[in-house]
Amino acid sequence: MRSLCCCSLRPLLILSVITAVTGGPAVSGRQLKSVTGGMNVLLIIVDDLRTSLGCYGDSIVKSPNIDQLASQSVLFTNAYAQQAVCAPSRVSFLTGRRPGTTKLFDFNSYWRKHAGNYSTLPQYFKEHGYVTMSVGKVFHPGISSNHSDDYPYSWSVRPFHPSSEKYENTKTCKGKDGQLHANLVCPVDVSEVPEGTLPDIQSTEEAVRLLKIVKQQNSSFFLAVGYHKPHIPFRFPKEFLKLYPIGNVSLAPDPDIPKNLPPVAYNPWTDIRKREDVQALNISFPYGPIPPHFQRLIRQSYFASVSYLDGQVGQLLNAVENMGFSNDTIIAFASDHGWSLGEHGEWAKYSNFDVTTRVPLMFYIPGVTNTGQPQQNIFMYIDPFSREARRKLPGKIKTDPVELVSLFPTLAELAQLPLLQECPVPSFHVELCTEGHSLAPYFKASADGEYSAGTVAYSSYPRPSDTPQWNSDLPDLQDIRIMGYSMRTCDYRYTLWVGYNPVTFRANITDIHAQELYLSKIDPNEDHNLFNASIHYDLTSKILRHIMK
Repeated sequence: MRSLCCCSLRPLLILSVITAVTGGPAVSGRQLKSVTGGMNVLLIIVDDLRTSLGCYGDSIVKSPNIDQLASQSVLFTNAYAQQAVCAPSRVSFLTGRRPGTTKLFDFNSYWRKHAGNYSTLPQYFKEHGYVTMSVGKVFHPGISSNHSDDYPYSWSVRPFHPSSEKYENTKTCKGKDGQLHANLVCPVDVSEVPEGTLPDIQSTEEAVRLLKIVKQQNSSFFLAVGYHKPHIPFRFPKEFLKLYPIGNVSLAPDPDIPKNLPPVAYNPWTDIRKREDVQALNISFPYGPIPPHFQRLIRQSYFASVSYLDGQVGQLLNAVENMGFSNDTIIAFASDHGWSLGEHGEWAKYSNFDVTTRVPLMFYIPGVTNTGQPQQNIFMYIDPFSREARRKLPGKIKTDPVELVSLFPTLAELAQLPLLQECPVPSFHVELCTEGHSLAPYFKASADGEYSAGTVAYSSYPRPSDTPQWNSDLPDLQDIRIMGYSMRTCDYRYTLWVGYNPVTFRANITDIHAQELYLSKIDPNEDHNLFNASIHYDLTSKILRHIMK
């Protein structure tokens, strides 16, 4: 059994250069065979980004740079997170384990101490000779990554966090009264904010600087770049509002709470209720609706945040192109989960619905996804305000339901590292295995149906009670009493809410609180719960087999 020590072979010259820039010390470890000269990996992780992108068919959002990446990639239209909240989702896909295995349902524990010494995606690349680097929000900072972003186990050098991120939740939003507030809606003049910059701008600058450093060396790298937006508060350069005139912003297609929605399934969006501008609305808890004019402001700000993010991604990809990396670097783009924009009368994440669990997921593989031959000028920065900012269609589309937990084995296989074994049941004692399925065969299949990763995507979400409480969205582990297990196929989403013991980490399958069934083709927004116990007994049996693994 491996110990809790970092294991890597670093090209010493490149690490000494990066250490001088980042301030991270070199850490010794056991030597493994170097894969210098192998395919590089750029992993772009976005926070709270739903599939509101042009490449996913959104006719409103302007995302030309991400669309450009999609045009050279394989894009998965039905990719799902395993839990719609930041820390549990990120630990899940970065370890290749489901939340039930990591035992992380909140933000208050470190999986290596709380559950098992599970290897991570960057750690695996590091152990095979890659220089691994983290910029921005990759692991969720705090207890859930040991206040270190899992350094030094996962990273060759200390992870970089933008200095300006400490202002994200402070009073930096200028209100109509001319005073500064901690608001939800927060367009800013960048020149007036503390440090004269924003976190994602700093992350792009740092990522580009690291690329310049590794360019000087003949070594393979794994670079993960985590962007903060469109996570709340919606703090973005105010000029992006021009892309979305408020008069053109509509409400969600289903802004009302479905009549047959079980109360346990409802997300009372307590995090945005804490913002000063939302508090001023005096909205009743838990079901009081947000006034339509403010709903439009939220949606406008979310879309503007996405376009701001798109510009940062475009600058990063342009640097990849200009430094000659586009012909030898795999690029994966994903979000940790989605976000409700008024659907079902809900806001934020914290549920099992498609709108919060469905995420963008695409892979660019040089010479494979871009027409099979190396090209020049693949990624050129596109100004979201320019006439060239037209929507581009994805290169290849795959429609099977797939899971973020498959990201680890997929990137490992694409980089031609040793294949990961499937985790046994139980797998708490196994440090290196995966509960996902590599998606690599999809890049060889010419059409849907030639390969399937399982055709079912599983998600889960905890609740403290059958009815909405102030801690319903993010209950601490000790307060969890109910778990909603959800399975998404091509045809339906089925969710089973059962009793849960947070001490033993076991579900009580005889204690059924509620059930939901939504048929995807006739009810894509999941507004009509059609579950009938006498008719759909087989669905309950299917998901119970998953729970009891």
